[in-house]
Amino acid sequence: MKKLFKVIISGPAASGKTTLLHLLDGHQNLVNYHHDKVLMLFDKFFISNPIYKLKDLIGDKKSIIIKSRSLKKNVFINIETLKKRLYEISYGRLESGAFYKESPSHFSAESFHKSQSHKFVFDFEGFDKNIKNDIFKIKKKTFFFEEIIDIYFSAYFKNWKNKRNNNYKNIIFKSPNERRYITNSLGELKKSKCIYIKRDILGLTKSRASDLQIRDKNYGKKININHYFKRILFSKYIDNIVKTYAEIDNLKLEFKSKLYITSLEKIIYETNHEMKKIISFLNLQNKEDYFFPSYNGYKSNKSHVIKINDDKILISNNLINLYKLRVHGLSYYINYPSKFSFINLITYCYIIIKNFIIYKNV
Repeated sequence: MKKLFKVIISGPAASGKTTLLHLLDGHQNLVNYHHDKVLMLFDKFFISNPIYKLKDLIGDKKSIIIKSRSLKKNVFINIETLKKRLYEISYGRLESGAFYKESPSHFSAESFHKSQSHKFVFDFEGFDKNIKNDIFKIKKKTFFFEEIIDIYFSAYFKNWKNKRNNNYKNIIFKSPNERRYITNSLGELKKSKCIYIKRDILGLTKSRASDLQIRDKNYGKKININHYFKRILFSKYIDNIVKTYAEIDNLKLEFKSKLYITSLEKIIYETNHEMKKIISFLNLQNKEDYFFPSYNGYKSNKSHVIKINDDKILISNNLINLYKLRVHGLSYYINYPSKFSFINLITYCYIIIKNFIIYKNV
């Protein structure tokens, strides 16, 4: 079985993960563009409620044991429980990509809804069979969680039929967006590193508003972008992003050699400088492949590395004022008294109280 070093690309939705995947594509890196969320298996195996009673799985001679390094915990699974868990974590997304022979290629909310794609020739049935064979048809009956991930990506490597070469050493893939999956992965996967992409919170909020607007347009609604931007300001979205960014900064202190924090702004506007730092962190050779976007080793559309597409969205000055108040709190008006707005102050207080009441028991 071919074991690939695992490079996890993480960050909030719309933070630029797909852009970095395309920059890291090529040379000795095999990139999985399908957000199949395989790292969610950790929660499914060790934290979620079991599908069957433990005594039934222990008594099944076809069951195997999976061990967690970080939790010091063992679980039993058989083929049926493995397949159920796989389909709970977007296994079907990869199956769909294989069926339609396409791999995602979107870099903004707009291109996401246009379903842009690359050509992807993949034997999903062979992939599925390889996973089962390498887990259940060998004498070994105990695996660490990392070994299950290695088997998954070994099968992925083996069954991608139109990949450019067979000399890959690393597998680059997306993490689920939630922070806990990064923490779990850094603790469980010895042969791995993670790159977390922050993005300016204003850009994230614009992208999220654009996504909501496009979804409504598909149903025939035509509403100004400011409506959706305001909706987000009234939610807990910004609070959650600020909290997550702080948690990632703390996680970096614990995993200095395994976690690198960058930003979409650095990747786009300081490409050469930032990619050299990322290449060094990953111990990659300094090849020109990493300074232009490519798919499967072939150059691809570079419009998304020249500018950040969603940043062009224009938001009213009044909502930008409220946005800054949501991000910085009352210190924004203290530091910039000329920006004071009584209406936005009242609105801000209402949002804080409303969200406190709604989420205090959640």
